[in-house]
Amino acid sequence: MRLLDLATALEDHDRESITYYFDSESGEIVFLTEDGKGSDKRWDIISNRRDRFIEIEPMGSRQRHRIRQDFVATLPSTPAQEKLKWSLENAKPFRRFQDTVAEDQALRKRWFEFHHETMQQIALEWLADHHIEPIAPGSPAVPSLLDQEAKALAANQEEGDHDDAREDDMDGDSGEEFEEFEEDDEGEPVDFLSEEEEALLTEFVESLPGANFNLVKLHGLCSAFAAGPVTMAPADLLGVLTGFAKGGKVNDLASSAKLLDLLSRFYGGIVEALEFESFEPQLEQTGVMVTEPSAAIISWCNGFILGVDHYKPAWESWFRDARRTSAISLLLGMSDPEILRQAENTLEEETAWEAIARISELVPLIHAYWAFESALDGYLADRE
Repeated sequence: MRLLDLATALEDHDRESITYYFDSESGEIVFLTEDGKGSDKRWDIISNRRDRFIEIEPMGSRQRHRIRQDFVATLPSTPAQEKLKWSLENAKPFRRFQDTVAEDQALRKRWFEFHHETMQQIALEWLADHHIEPIAPGSPAVPSLLDQEAKALAANQEEGDHDDAREDDMDGDSGEEFEEFEEDDEGEPVDFLSEEEEALLTEFVESLPGANFNLVKLHGLCSAFAAGPVTMAPADLLGVLTGFAKGGKVNDLASSAKLLDLLSRFYGGIVEALEFESFEPQLEQTGVMVTEPSAAIISWCNGFILGVDHYKPAWESWFRDARRTSAISLLLGMSDPEILRQAENTLEEETAWEAIARISELVPLIHAYWAFESALDGYLADRE
């Protein structure tokens, strides 16, 4: 399981619309929205398996306050420490605390490290209290066990609704006329990168001269290609990446079949995540905790917008609609550090995580839009 997911669930105190559960069979953290009751089959499964799913209650404000007090106690006696003490003793302590931390980059980094270690320990204590052994996480691109079960439940219910009608339609027809109902070949599952392979791919993109690339930015770029209007082949993706090198010499890995394989599987994981509705921006290498969500999401958005710009003419119809333009403005704004620097408030950690959650919802919508447009074009072409 991902301790980060559990820590996030424990710290998220806004439970009016979201409920978190621990799945004791898969070790996964799942969250459901109140709006999904009645349509989201995961609610049905959880309501019938209370022995399997443990609701994760959020930490109280006192504990969250104590974490910040403990952090302040680790600091030397300086004006910054005194200001943090004052912020926690007055109105709106959490907001004042974040504002004060954001004023000093070194202090902000120290707080992220302390917060990360503390929340890791709290998450481990929660597991121990529930007699649960921590296990290694699976690939984030693979749909959760609960998602797979909900999808199967929905499919079975839909199949049952149509059984009677289907039997009536099939009466008197020969079997040959129904060969089209044979199961589709869904292809081989994606072979996700190991941590060592991901590190090799990271080393390559970071070595591109003058490109200022990393794995997070690559994930953003590939997400734009996977969700967008133009199908991108891995070989074409390699050409795009080396093009960012601005004529500089790239390392020997660029000409190897190994790199093409790594890019193909990395990109394939994103495509599969979109198809299985389990997409989320990758903000670090697998197995590494995100400690700088603000910098990471800016880098990811920068990669995504580079992908949009690469096929700018094909994206034109998206920007013809004011709602769609407004929706993608989050990505455009987050991709430009200068815009963020000019903003009235700095991008706080909580704001960054909120932006990440919104982008996790937006990119699948972009993917669905272009899939619909492609299907509609095909339908109209068949009618001509």
